[in-house]
Amino acid sequence: MRMRASVIVLGLVCGLNSWAQAAPDGAELAACAACHGAQGQGNPALGAPRLAGQHFSYLWQQLRSFKVGARGYDAQDSQGVLMRSALTAVPESALEGLARHYAGLATAESPALAPQGRGAALYQGTCAYCHGPDARGNAYLQSPNLRLLDAAYLDRQLRNYASGRRGNSEQDAIHGPWMRSVAMQLGDTDRQSVVEYLSREEAVEE
Repeated sequence: MRMRASVIVLGLVCGLNSWAQAAPDGAELAACAACHGAQGQGNPALGAPRLAGQHFSYLWQQLRSFKVGARGYDAQDSQGVLMRSALTAVPESALEGLARHYAGLATAESPALAPQGRGAALYQGTCAYCHGPDARGNAYLQSPNLRLLDAAYLDRQLRNYASGRRGNSEQDAIHGPWMRSVAMQLGDTDRQSVVEYLSREEAVEE
């Protein structure tokens, strides 16, 4: 019994120690806060999306993609290039801690999406399979909660996917090519309708 208790205590200590090692330090958080805000609330004026409350699996995957050059590889993707550059000084071992930190920050509940309209129909037909009918994403699929992202960011990323600035199969062989194929199906008008729907700016006809 004493041996079993010792093993359990040792396991708990190791687990806590592992978590502590993964926690980001002040310098890393300060660097992120310069664009994304102290609470990870994002800054649309800088093109920085909200991180607070986003799925851990998605944040971790994106940080790793920036780190290895699977995202931010195109010079015309200025925000992506900036993020890739910012992560050059961040060790690989710190990425998980950063993702967990921002995923764990509280975020306000998003208002309900309109149940009908052109944007709603387009979203349900092209995006809902991965991002869910309520656009809150799927942690298992590493698809983000779109409700947390501002309209300008959503529009820019869809255009980046469609143009190959993001999701190029030579750089990103996981989720990017699939997203690119979806984005290429949306013309300018359709893309704008989806973005307006997700940002709750779409006017719904009675």
